[in-house]
Amino acid sequence: MKHAFVFLEVFDYEGGIQSYIKDILGAYAQLSKTSPVQAEVFLLRDGPSEHALKGAPFHYRYFKSSSPMAARVRLTAAFAAYIIRHRPDRVFCGHINLAPMVGQLCRLFQIPYTVLTYGKEVWYELPNAEKKALATADSLWTISRYSRDLACQANQVPSGKFEMLPCVVDGTVFTPGAPPESLVERYQLQEAKEMTTVARLCACDLYKGVDVRCLLESMMALPTQCKMAG
Repeated sequence: MKHAFVFLEVFDYEGGIQSYIKDILGAYAQLSKTSPVQAEVFLLRDGPSEHALKGAPFHYRYFKSSSPMAARVRLTAAFAAYIIRHRPDRVFCGHINLAPMVGQLCRLFQIPYTVLTYGKEVWYELPNAEKKALATADSLWTISRYSRDLACQANQVPSGKFEMLPCVVDGTVFTPGAPPESLVERYQLQEAKEMTTVARLCACDLYKGVDVRCLLESMMALPTQCKMAG
C-alpha cells in the first residue's frame, strides 16, 4: 500500500497539531511492522530534522524556503508529479490550508483523500475552496465531538463524514507520582497547591481561557493562600 502525507510542519515547531501528527506517524510506523506499507511525507515548512522518524516506511520531502510562495509552488509541483507517477492508494492532508490543493489533485486523478482537522482552524466558516475540499474528501478526522460539531455547523459538513481519532497520552512518560524535588525547591512548593493546564501558555491561544477564566475559576475554589508554578 502506498500512502502520501502532506503537512504544513511537524518537526520544526511545537504545538498541538504537531504533537498529534507525530502520534499518527508513530502509529503508522508500528503498522508498517505487520503490513507492507510505504509513505511519502511532504513537509511545506520543515527542513531536514533529527527528530523525524527514521527509516521505513517513510520518505521525507522538505520544501522549507525563505520565500513561502516559492515553497508552496515547489510543494505543489512535487506532489502533482508524485500523484501522476505513483498513484498512491490514499492521501492524508494534515491541515485545512493545504486541503484545496490536495483535494483538487486527488479529485483530478480519482485518488481518495482524508483531511485531518484539529481545532479552531475549522471552527469558523471557511472560504469556498476549503469548504469544497472538506465536502469532497472521502473522510475527515477530528480529535473530539466538540471540534466535529463546530466544523459541521460552520461549514455544513455532514457529521457522518467525520471519524474520531482522539489525542493520546503516552502512559510510559506521563504517570502519576510525586512532583520532582528540583521543581518543588525551585518554586518553593512544599506547602503549595498546584494546578496543571493541558495546553501551552501562549499569547496566540488566549481563546482557551487559561489566562483568565479557567485560571481564576480554579483559583477561587482553592484556599486563599497558595502558590502556583507556571
